[in-house]
Amino acid sequence: MSGSLGILAAAIWDGLTAASGTLALSFIVALALSLIGMSVVFLTSAVVVLDRFARTARDPRWIGAAAVGWALFGGAVAMRSLTPDALGIEADPDAMRRWAALYGAGGTLLAMGVVWLGLHRLRPAVLAGATCVTLSVAFGLGTSGAGRHGALILATLLAVCTGLFLRRRRVRAGGEPGGERFAFVLAAVVAAFAVVSFLLPTPQFGIAAAGLILGSLVVNLILLGLLPLAVAGFAGLGGSIEWFVGLRYLFAKRRQTFISVISMICVGGVATGVWLIITVLSVMNGFAGVWRDEVIGNRAHFTIHSHTGRFGGYDEVREKVEAVADVRAASPFLDAEGMVRGEGGQIVGVRLRGIDPEHISAVGELEGAVSEGSLEDFAPRAIDGGAPVPGIVIGHVLATNLGFQVDDPILVISPFGGPQTPLGPAPRLKRFRVSGVFKSTLLQYEQVFTYVDLDAAQDFLREADVVEGVLVQVTDYLRSQPVGDATQGVLGSPFYTVDWKQFFPSFFQALKTERVMMFVLLTMIIVVAAFMIVATLIMLIMEKSSDIAILKTMGAEDAVIERIFAIEGTLIGLVGTGLGVVAGVMVTTQLDWIQRWVETLFGIDALPQNVYPLSHFPWEFDPVQISAVVTLSMVLSLGATLLPSRQGARLDPAEALRYE
Repeated sequence: MSGSLGILAAAIWDGLTAASGTLALSFIVALALSLIGMSVVFLTSAVVVLDRFARTARDPRWIGAAAVGWALFGGAVAMRSLTPDALGIEADPDAMRRWAALYGAGGTLLAMGVVWLGLHRLRPAVLAGATCVTLSVAFGLGTSGAGRHGALILATLLAVCTGLFLRRRRVRAGGEPGGERFAFVLAAVVAAFAVVSFLLPTPQFGIAAAGLILGSLVVNLILLGLLPLAVAGFAGLGGSIEWFVGLRYLFAKRRQTFISVISMICVGGVATGVWLIITVLSVMNGFAGVWRDEVIGNRAHFTIHSHTGRFGGYDEVREKVEAVADVRAASPFLDAEGMVRGEGGQIVGVRLRGIDPEHISAVGELEGAVSEGSLEDFAPRAIDGGAPVPGIVIGHVLATNLGFQVDDPILVISPFGGPQTPLGPAPRLKRFRVSGVFKSTLLQYEQVFTYVDLDAAQDFLREADVVEGVLVQVTDYLRSQPVGDATQGVLGSPFYTVDWKQFFPSFFQALKTERVMMFVLLTMIIVVAAFMIVATLIMLIMEKSSDIAILKTMGAEDAVIERIFAIEGTLIGLVGTGLGVVAGVMVTTQLDWIQRWVETLFGIDALPQNVYPLSHFPWEFDPVQISAVVTLSMVLSLGATLLPSRQGARLDPAEALRYE
């Protein structure tokens, strides 16, 4: 009986486990679809609001100022992005920068001209439809060319569901068909590309590239053409009835104080989100920079190896490498695995690296990291009247754990190379003398790496005059990959190079993933603030329904009412984003003071030395990240104004004034 109950309980438990897994997967899929749908809604709404502002651009002074500002910005971005290294070409850097500046500025002015013609020659509905169809075609080309059948099917289903929802809403309201037809057209376009993707035998990256180019063209027209015109239109509205009424509603007095308080809360929510994202990402950039600098300091910018293994004639190889352009220095090395026995009999695995003391100081930062002893004291020297033994430099952690000091004898054990025994080769022992102790912010280096000269390493391995490879330092570590490729071309076969980014690819990828996930999580604060903007504007419209009705009876068009509430939401986003950027920069630059204040107040150590090899929080601003945060904040703020402003514009004056 008990056995049957146990089987039944196990079956129930397995069923519950499977059901919970299915529910969790369904929840994740639903959450992902919700995020995708929300992103599409906010992006589309933001573009529509920008279109509304851009159509009001009439003042040539503001249009000219926006054109000059965006042209300078486009030129600066092009100079930063279109470099010979990024394009993988050989060119004069100065000439490339001048060409990139002209390309960026000219492209910006051309985009503004194209968008200006589109705004004044096409009706809003036609322009919006053409833009959406173009983006759908770009999406279809890119995904079908890459063979992403699932993405096309999912997009088709989303478009069909959107059309059905709009149709149901239209039938309930008794309106004319419109939006659902457009959604079904988009669904048909994407479905056609889904069929094409199934017919293609293999991914066609040429088709995918065409879709990417088409999508990039539309995005650039929005960013470089529509956005500056919208800024000019927004600024040109200053002093108009829209600005006057919008500011009065936003900063209401006496009876409407509650609305003003809610507006300030929205500003605070946007500012808090922007501030936290900038500060957190800057600190993560600082930690990533510390680890990167430490990796580069302890290792060369790239190393040279041979497909045949260890090789001789390394001095000739080193001379050829140092003759390559942008190479600062080179030094040979030889690696070996071994174990170190401490005074108490402890055995610790280490990496024994043979180096050339004459050239190693120009390649890395090892010489400056030696805190005790000297990096040049490798020559064999007697200890306590015994036989001369060569010197070895060990890490501070290894010296502390095993109780070694400078001039102490140390025994290094090789698992191989000893005399033959009936059970196989015996371990080989070699005595060294601690000639120095180095420190590093990466504790792994202090625990594992030890350094001897090349002769001692070759003797330890019982090798001839050969090396493992050559360490190379370049003038700019960001250009290590192209310099390494050039070096490989000079040396020819069988030599190859390994870049510093390939030493710890998983580590740097983990840092990048953490930054992305933190950005996404903290963005939810701004998303919540955007929904608060929607709620605030809806409450304001309900409160001011009679005022809106009076304005419409006095001749105000729907577009005027839309712009009034669009201005309010835009001002909330602008003020919140500006305050957030200022707060983020100020807090980040004062992290040392904040850390000392917190540690003094709460009596805690924010960065324990046994966990973090730093005494303060590092930080590093990234203009691209800050620009992305500002763009995201404004997109959400602008997107939040569309639905409430349209609701206010469609208000029926007779219905609103019925009970007044």
